[in-house]
Amino acid sequence: MASPHVRSNGAVGPRPQLPAFCRNRRPVVMVTATSLACLRGLVLLGLAFQLSTLLLVLVGPVPPRPVTSTNTVFRPDAGSDAGELQPVTPFSDR
Repeated sequence: MASPHVRSNGAVGPRPQLPAFCRNRRPVVMVTATSLACLRGLVLLGLAFQLSTLLLVLVGPVPPRPVTSTNTVFRPDAGSDAGELQPVTPFSDR
């Protein structure tokens, strides 16, 4: 037989019952070294992705390529027109 419960005001009564979810035992979860190593690898991979995204945001948009025009500052040498020059190859037979 269960012993009676004495309340703070001195009254004697039945023991209070806990709800069912408090009386159930939780399943035991095993944490292994390999699971922790895998978790650490996933965290490092996530940090690498975040860092690369942050660097892309900091760099900003890539400016468009400059348009080539005929009004360049550098003029070709006298007598060397673009049509007169031979193409340069790494192994020429001169």
